[in-house]
Amino acid sequence: MKKIFDKISKDLILYHKERSMIGRTCSDILSKSKQAIFLAHESNLKEANSRLDEAKKHLVELNKKYNKSNRLQSEGMYKDAVEEFLEAKFFILVLENKKIDIDKDLVFNPEEYLGALSDMTGELVRQCVLIGDKNGLDKIKKYREITKELIGFMLALYMTGKLRMKFDDAKRNLKRIETMIYEIKLRN
Repeated sequence: MKKIFDKISKDLILYHKERSMIGRTCSDILSKSKQAIFLAHESNLKEANSRLDEAKKHLVELNKKYNKSNRLQSEGMYKDAVEEFLEAKFFILVLENKKIDIDKDLVFNPEEYLGALSDMTGELVRQCVLIGDKNGLDKIKKYREITKELIGFMLALYMTGKLRMKFDDAKRNLKRIETMIYEIKLRN
């Protein structure tokens, strides 16, 4: 029995050591991704992309080091970091008038993509508020169409739990954007 106890003990120590390292890296990814979103709202897309590149380097490192046998998929902090990274990436792509696409360098779960797309609609609402006048109406309408397309796609999916709540938030975000468009038209 001592042999199995020693193995379990060593494995558990290694697991906690790895988890601690993963946690620190995920915290940095989360921070860099949030900074990228903030900078994008400030129209500093060059610096936003720079922060996003830093976050991506950390994701690549994590996947090389720890994703043997899907180790990272059991870590909630990793999933949160991935979602925030993807949200920032998608938001910046929208602001740059580029196509939203699957990441070619990293493999993520559909849930992470869906969560990020849902959360991005909140960033679009915030961007609409920042440009919320008649001069920004065309952009606001564009953001409404993107949000409508995302919701139309997600309507056909079966989502439960956290994803369902994010989807419901995305629907509320569409309503917020539509209300802004209505109010701008009324003022003008």
